Amino acid sequence: MKTIVKFGNIIALTLLLSAGCKPNLDLENPQELSTDIYYKTAEQLEASVIPAYQALIGRVQGGYGRSLYYELLAPGDDFDHTFKWEPMYQDTYNTPASDGMASGTWKDLWNGVAASNQAIDKITTFEGDIDEQRKNRLLGEAHFLRGLHYLHLANLFGETIPLIDKPSASDADYYPTNSAKGQIYALIISDFKRAEELLPVRSALYANQSFIGRATKGAAQSYLAKAYLYRPILEQGQRAQFAEAEAALRSVIESGEYRLVDQFRHNFLGTTENNSESVFEIQMHNGPSWLGDDLSDSWRWQEIGMFDGTGGSWWNLAPNKKTYDEFEPGDPRKYMTLWCDNGAYYTQLDGKVTKYDDWMKNLATNKNLYGTRKYCPDVQIPDFDNDNNDRLLRYADVLLMYAECLNEKGDVAGAKTYIDMVRKRANNIVPSEQPHLWYQKAPGTIPTVDALLAQDITINGVRLNNIKNIIAHERYVEFTGEYLRYFDLLRWGSADPQWLEPLKKLGWTERATYYPFPQAELDNNKNLTGNAMNN
Repeated sequence: MKTIVKFGNIIALTLLLSAGCKPNLDLENPQELSTDIYYKTAEQLEASVIPAYQALIGRVQGGYGRSLYYELLAPGDDFDHTFKWEPMYQDTYNTPASDGMASGTWKDLWNGVAASNQAIDKITTFEGDIDEQRKNRLLGEAHFLRGLHYLHLANLFGETIPLIDKPSASDADYYPTNSAKGQIYALIISDFKRAEELLPVRSALYANQSFIGRATKGAAQSYLAKAYLYRPILEQGQRAQFAEAEAALRSVIESGEYRLVDQFRHNFLGTTENNSESVFEIQMHNGPSWLGDDLSDSWRWQEIGMFDGTGGSWWNLAPNKKTYDEFEPGDPRKYMTLWCDNGAYYTQLDGKVTKYDDWMKNLATNKNLYGTRKYCPDVQIPDFDNDNNDRLLRYADVLLMYAECLNEKGDVAGAKTYIDMVRKRANNIVPSEQPHLWYQKAPGTIPTVDALLAQDITINGVRLNNIKNIIAHERYVEFTGEYLRYFDLLRWGSADPQWLEPLKKLGWTERATYYPFPQAELDNNKNLTGNAMNN
């Protein structure tokens, strides 16, 4: 658990020790380690991919350690900013180019691209003694991570971001131009395909516990499929590639490497990380100081977890009434996802056990919003930091994406099968839950897809009388707070504008699809032009 971050700390120590070696005054300054003199052994090569993993957490607070959960959740119709953060530009589609949060995310993701490019270059050109399988695995990790960073960048800032696929070799390389249409999408697909070819399956890689949490063949295949489905966002004007996504997802399913965990809540607890449902997750580590002492953990629970006024929480962003209403009666996931009425209790540092009525008494306003229980501890911890891993892609997502692909080609029966797998798990009794919660002893009661179709109900204005609408509903409730809703609406809306209506009611326009390029970047690089939000 947390092996990647711990290995990163070892690397830092290695660098410090290397800096103390006897100098060769005729050749180089030993106090200035460079990439030209460092990557000389297989162990040093192993270190090359670590900064690309760490960039996902963020070195300038722009990754999943702080900023990204705002930028990925706030634009959707499922979360609203609270009175604690006015104005939250990300929630009102008015983010200025001077916004520090967007700038931090831009920096951290590009740091990840640079680290990946450096790793690809050093691994490819390495001439030292290294096992071929080890070299291939490291190269696969580097391609996977570059694809993942570019997927984030294009989702957030659009397809005209620069195309940088090699380390900077001259001053001119620091001032790239905008990419041409389709280039970024092609690079993302190429990187995930290359990673699929090179990476081992999960069971083989994780047999060595020090590699748990690293990218696997299944992760590459799953993200390749996601990129195919996200094509309308990554390359505007183009349709999703369902057939290609279906093939990649089928490979993941038929591999037998993954399964749904029995208890839905086990996807969000620190004690059940890297479980059988986890396809890829951010490895967090909590140290004694700021963001884990080495910028290696998350403030998510503190900032968007429990209600304001209880346990010192900040509650800057919150699930809204629409999200609460989306859950069907008898769906236990509501209470494992939200802090809400008839749900779980929260224990403060002073030992006081608090309930929904207590939270409402302490809350000044925004009483129509809710707390986010996912990733939030039930018992307050004496620290803003939390090292609970962020699960970026779960097997449940693989199954529902596969159902979507099957439905698109008219295989309704097949689609129902995979949706029902996710819904059946949702009904499971959860013995590890708080004893007063009804589903701790009795199963949930949400019906099968066929029974749901027969009910022909309408939730939040969407009639659940066809498979596409049921997939949209199921993705909403299964993945609330997991960064998918806004992008689902965007990609579906490219083919059917009705899916954009929930966003338009909130003030969204096509111009606001992406965040603006940071103004500081445009001021520094005159070769680069911003996107529509910069105009």
